[in-house]
Amino acid sequence: MSTLEILHWNDVHGRWDGLARLSARARAIRETAGHPVLLMDGGDVEEASVRLSALSHGVAGWRLLGAAGVDAAVAGNGGLLRYGPALLPRYAEALGSPPLVCDVETREGRTPDGAAPSVLLRAGDFLVGVVGITDYYHQYDVFGLRERGRVTAVRREATRLREAGADVVVVLSHAGINHDRGLSWSVRDKVDLIVGGHTHDVLTEGERDQGVPIVQAGSHGRHLGRVLLEVDEAGVRVVDMALEPVADDDPADPAVTEALSAAERDVDEWLDEPVGHLPAAAPHDPDATSAAARLVCEALLAHQPADFALLIAAHCEAGLPAGTIRRRDVWAATSSPGNPATATLTGTQVRAMLRAGLSEEYAARTPRTFRGRTLGRLQMVGISVDGDRVVVGGLPLREDGSYRVTASDLELAAYGGLLPVEPADVEHDSTMILPEVLEAYLASRVTPAGGAGSRDARREGSRAPR
Repeated sequence: MSTLEILHWNDVHGRWDGLARLSARARAIRETAGHPVLLMDGGDVEEASVRLSALSHGVAGWRLLGAAGVDAAVAGNGGLLRYGPALLPRYAEALGSPPLVCDVETREGRTPDGAAPSVLLRAGDFLVGVVGITDYYHQYDVFGLRERGRVTAVRREATRLREAGADVVVVLSHAGINHDRGLSWSVRDKVDLIVGGHTHDVLTEGERDQGVPIVQAGSHGRHLGRVLLEVDEAGVRVVDMALEPVADDDPADPAVTEALSAAERDVDEWLDEPVGHLPAAAPHDPDATSAAARLVCEALLAHQPADFALLIAAHCEAGLPAGTIRRRDVWAATSSPGNPATATLTGTQVRAMLRAGLSEEYAARTPRTFRGRTLGRLQMVGISVDGDRVVVGGLPLREDGSYRVTASDLELAAYGGLLPVEPADVEHDSTMILPEVLEAYLASRVTPAGGAGSRDARREGSRAPR
């Protein structure tokens, strides 16, 4: 009989200090254990409200996972939902291995580029198969993705891994505890353990009353999960499942702190690059007319021409100075991960949208989307409101008219609170987020073609640092 240990954490959400402490403890265990040890991440190392994570589109977090020596990580919604699957190859490069996900596919039925459905790891004398699953959001449809049947996908990957010689098969999940519990009964003849994430459950001793033992380690770098397995000719037995609290004064892993410093340096150099020029400052006032938000509206209209543009003020957090604009000014003004979107609305729909967005009640809302900031006054360009009089392109709004509006995906989605349902013809550009749209607009306004700030140069030069 031989012993294998699996260490795990999940949902770090940009708590880099916690990740460094987790890594130090994991490294100490690996150095002193008399048996093979694998380290797994259960998804969502990214966090859009954390500066370094937002500026790198989540890549920095994966870079730190690589420094920590993580053997396998699952793709969570922290990156996929905000930036789409185009970032997966960069996450893979930063980690040193592809993010795992078997239950999401492209419209063509392929695993997204940069990801893998499973991996076979060597741990001492063991071969350990790891299958990744993640919770599916309907917004993934916008990125050209679709849900792949989870049970079928996991069973297929587990069978393939066993045929390839796997002694142990683990599901690494970012689907949440209820989905993990349901899955466990359908794969109990194929899988030995589910290592979970997404729902931040602190399973102190795991769960043994499901089809397969399940573990999850809370969130935000507060706990390190430890699972001991015994493997012999008769099969695999989970001997112990436990969580170790990680204290604020525990030591940090130098490898992670050094990688963090390097990532910060890369971001600072990237932020210092000039991207455009403004003849006058564009201040931001979320409760009145915001020049900064109107500038984003202009950028959206330049990117996706329409009759008018609308933007929730909370997408912006600061104004822009006069003179040379550096990338850090753009990202200080808006770090919103919103994607450009456009749709056709009737005049009646437009009026209802404006009535909602200009109400005091709407402006005072504090949804989770903006981490507790109020939505503020709805900003607009190309349309004006004076009491009941609404003017579009110099003409009064016609209730039976048809109007093309550009905005972010939030304004044109039901969860944005401005429309009861998403317009049938809504189109999203998942290749860009709002700060990139604004940067492209600023660059295109001031520099001759091919210059340092031109649109073509921006496409090559403004990619978030690794």
